[in-house]
Amino acid sequence: MVTIHKTNIEKAYDTAKMKAKQIDRPVLLSIVEEVDAVDPLSFYYGGSSFHGERFLWKDRDHTIALVGLGTAHILKSGSKERFFTVENEWKRFIGESLIVTEEECAGTGPVLFGGFSFDPLTESGSEWEPFSDGTFQLPVFMLTKPGKATYITINHICHPDEDEGVFHERLKKKDELLKMAMNPDTPRRPKWVANKDIRPGEWMNSVQNVVDRLKKGEMDKVVLARKCEISFDRDIPSDFVLDNLWKQQPDSFVFSFERDASCFIGATPERLVKKTGEEILSTCLAGSIARGETLESDEALGEEIMHDEKNRYEHQLVVESIKAALSPFCDELSIPESPQLMKLKDIQHLYTPVIGQASRHTSLLNLIEQLHPTPALGGVPRDKAMQVIREEEKMDRGLYAGPVGWIDAYGNGEYAVALRSGLLQNDKAYLYAGCGIVADSQPESEFKETQMKFRPMLRALGGNVYE
Repeated sequence: MVTIHKTNIEKAYDTAKMKAKQIDRPVLLSIVEEVDAVDPLSFYYGGSSFHGERFLWKDRDHTIALVGLGTAHILKSGSKERFFTVENEWKRFIGESLIVTEEECAGTGPVLFGGFSFDPLTESGSEWEPFSDGTFQLPVFMLTKPGKATYITINHICHPDEDEGVFHERLKKKDELLKMAMNPDTPRRPKWVANKDIRPGEWMNSVQNVVDRLKKGEMDKVVLARKCEISFDRDIPSDFVLDNLWKQQPDSFVFSFERDASCFIGATPERLVKKTGEEILSTCLAGSIARGETLESDEALGEEIMHDEKNRYEHQLVVESIKAALSPFCDELSIPESPQLMKLKDIQHLYTPVIGQASRHTSLLNLIEQLHPTPALGGVPRDKAMQVIREEEKMDRGLYAGPVGWIDAYGNGEYAVALRSGLLQNDKAYLYAGCGIVADSQPESEFKETQMKFRPMLRALGGNVYE
């Protein structure tokens, strides 16, 4: 990777093209430019001509937003050594690139956005066909908003004998996109037709089956998920759903990832891991209860979960697992002794933040491989719980509950656990929710918990939430 500071764009293009001829393969030219303030949602809407090739990411702490349009490069991996495959291919690809920027700002320049499926060993569901076990996109145009600044990145794959007119068209298109973001089209709302739970009775039977096995001491915890299907009178635009999630879930990670006629979209509260330089942040999030209708009832529910033996036990399993996964990679690790409450619009969780100082050369994707799936998404012990999930869920989670996020050319990045999410596909939406099953779980109460967890996406789709 070569970084060029304050140089002529034409010269940078000539340099990249010359390098492509020398090594006899395409070379990435990535150009970063600071621009006037642009609203991320407006940039996403204004890029509707790139439908099927857009992504958006907003972090929970309001520190960065990313919007990608178009596909300069796509990276996919199969089930075998998928984290290692993506890591190596990204390093190789970046190693031959040319980056034009004034400073190395996290989240600018070449950024790979996408996600890994929850379980590559599960039989693939047809609805997840556009997404493999690991699907990642390097956009042609990317807006980065870290705080008050705004940057635009153009990623162009230079071929040895290409017509330079293609590159000049990209430069012109960038200006058009920035102009269109000033007056984007308003997202259209489709009409809700029907919704149905998928196999509710069978799912509760599966919960009881798992409880019986847990009581025998086979495992400590298993997370079971289920899905519901929503039908509309026409295709569902991701713009419409994203607009609602952005407004309704301000304190969550908000993401949208389009591939062809499908879009994986959601607003999740849970960070898997963030890496900025050598600093590592992770989150232990397990144990859930509803919000109260009044301040008094809300505080009472919070106190209830803080002292609930089942939820505290479930949470501690996650804390211990994340500590064990991160300790070998961190010179320092800070974990509070007791959890606190994370209060969201529909639900409150037990929450413990984790801060670490990474050992030198620690890779973000390697950390993801060690952490995924946490006990909050899989169970304890991991291998046994995953096998039970494959036997009992009888569905493909796809990207639901998997790691979704981004990594840049400098090793910075952030991945969230893709909860409170759904798959938009033509005129259908498939929503997913799960809960941790322990020995004293009750099938009916676990079913009600999944209904509560469906609420953010149901509301974003414009429908009625479960009460």
